[in-house]
Amino acid sequence: MKLLLVTMFSVISPFSVQPAATPAAHDMQWTVMEEQEPEMTLAMDRSETFEQFRTLNGVSLEDGKHELFAKLGQPDSIKEDPYMGCPEYHFRHVNVGICEDTDMIQFIRVDGSHNYLNLNGESVPMHKDAIHQILGEPYAVAEDGEVFLRGHYAIKVYMKSGSNQIDAVDFFDDTVS
Repeated sequence: MKLLLVTMFSVISPFSVQPAATPAAHDMQWTVMEEQEPEMTLAMDRSETFEQFRTLNGVSLEDGKHELFAKLGQPDSIKEDPYMGCPEYHFRHVNVGICEDTDMIQFIRVDGSHNYLNLNGESVPMHKDAIHQILGEPYAVAEDGEVFLRGHYAIKVYMKSGSNQIDAVDFFDDTVS
């Protein structure tokens, strides 16, 4: 009898080491919580600014010759572009190639001798690392430089042979040949 009482007491005792019965899943109350991701803000996150290319040193590929002259005044010089056969207008901080037959800007170039370029109104140091930081990895790498695409617009960063020094930066429509 004592053994039966001890056994009974051990089964119903709160100190019993026997596991309690687990309730069935359908008997339990469930609370659904929306998963939340931590918000991260990067100090140099300017991705919205460079989600697309709009202007290089204040000039848009959508400008015409008249808009260009209204923005920048008369060019310092005009030279024939050997590749396109169109005039290249040289201004203080930018060169612009415009074919006379279309009056459309074919390319915008910033010489590598400048310390900065202005992309979409943002000043960017004329250094390969700085350009990578704001534009990410290039779409293509060639012997003479790297290409960054945004939609149908492209920026090519020309490098001086055998170095990381920038020779020039071109902005152009990659669908125009």
